[in-house]
Amino acid sequence: MHRVKQIRPLTGRTLALGALGGALASLLSLPLAWMLGALFMVLAVSLLGVSTAVDTRLHRLAIATLGVFIGQRVDAGELVQLAAWYPSVIAMLLYMVLLLVGGGALFLRGGVAPLNALFCAFPGSMNTALVLAERAGGDVRWIAISHSMRLAVVVSSAALMAALLVDEVGMADDAGRLTLDLLWWLLAPASWWLGRRLRLPLAEFLGPLLVSALLTSLGVPLALPSVCLLATFLILGSSIGSRFSATSWRRVVTVGRVGLLFALFAVVLAVGVALLVAFLTELSFVAVLLALLPGGVGEMAVIAVAVDVDPVYVVSHHVLRLLLLIALTPWMLRWVRTHYAQPGPEN
Repeated sequence: MHRVKQIRPLTGRTLALGALGGALASLLSLPLAWMLGALFMVLAVSLLGVSTAVDTRLHRLAIATLGVFIGQRVDAGELVQLAAWYPSVIAMLLYMVLLLVGGGALFLRGGVAPLNALFCAFPGSMNTALVLAERAGGDVRWIAISHSMRLAVVVSSAALMAALLVDEVGMADDAGRLTLDLLWWLLAPASWWLGRRLRLPLAEFLGPLLVSALLTSLGVPLALPSVCLLATFLILGSSIGSRFSATSWRRVVTVGRVGLLFALFAVVLAVGVALLVAFLTELSFVAVLLALLPGGVGEMAVIAVAVDVDPVYVVSHHVLRLLLLIALTPWMLRWVRTHYAQPGPEN
């Protein structure tokens, strides 16, 4: 209870800072202003020594609301196209392997212990990497900073590149009505709870997405007010930026330099693979890029919706990659422990 009382004022302050960043970015007409503006404002003040934090429950509620919004746009008939997406699925598998191998080697050369290097090189899903690393005895501090660098670089790069390659960035028309439709607000946490009961991966995201998609396919008329989506952007951006709280510049430079190199490696590699897939197939470069880039599922889905890319296509690739990573982690841990009996010292 004491911790909750501490988090609440921090959450309010963090979101206020994020709102200031979002408003400034909006005035400058930056793409995804309320997400990127909040992210960079909170990141900057966090590195200046200001304590920031966003309540985990609020962050997950934002993810759940996002799932409801994206589910509204899911056409069940599009799912039959999964087989037609096999070129980018194969490319995603190749990309995942290259990131794990190349990223792992990069972190090892940077002085990271082998076990930590494995989880630092996870292509996406910071929360999953931290949970699995903690269970395996890894140093979650190093892993958290490395993934924070990856998220900041990948999400901002994805948003900026998508905005440059797409003529118009904005919310869909059916999200523009400001309503008090409480069903949307109740549907997100209720679907999140259902997803947990069904033991779905990323229950706070996939549960609301599936329920919303089902209701939409049945013809239930639902519309999410634009203010809800703006709040979701604000919370997600502020949450990513707050992960640098209590982190000194020296530690970011020392610990995060390898994470930054890995993030840049991930972006450059994704651009190359996406260009190859787009050249060899009829798939859109922007869509393939968003499906490959190892940002959070929710963050990549937000960008996909904003630039009018099929969110089903993007989310399906990220979820498949997450499931594969979870399934392969025990094998990868055995391999690391077999080949690196004595973990190397940390710098």
